Amino acid sequence: MTDKKQIVIKKQVVDDSLANLLETSKGIYAALLSSTDGHALAKKAVDELSDARLAAMTSSCLALGEKIAIEAQQVGCNFVIIQNTNGFLVMRRVGKKLVITTLANNNVNLGMVISATNVAAENLEKEIRV
Repeated sequence: MTDKKQIVIKKQVVDDSLANLLETSKGIYAALLSSTDGHALAKKAVDELSDARLAAMTSSCLALGEKIAIEAQQVGCNFVIIQNTNGFLVMRRVGKKLVITTLANNNVNLGMVISATNVAAENLEKEIRV
């Protein structure tokens, strides 16, 4: 018996969740599931996407957001949102060991991106055992 904790995810559930996220809006063009230590696990994207680098950076970004919230004496960090001239990146923790990142262009409603990311994360959390 091992005391090492592992993440158990059904591949079809992950693929379906990420595909559904992209189908929510034509403005959402990529979704990435990565570990909190920065490893890309799954992605769906309209175009080519450098998932390894993005996974490393988004996990660091979410960790930083969580530390800032603690320093500001606030509880938790639900989302980290980066807005730029081309659109949005929305990052959300999934369980204790995963991060989902949604990329969308600037023609999409940010509230819709947040909502769709939240739904995908909640669906994935139901399937994760840590």
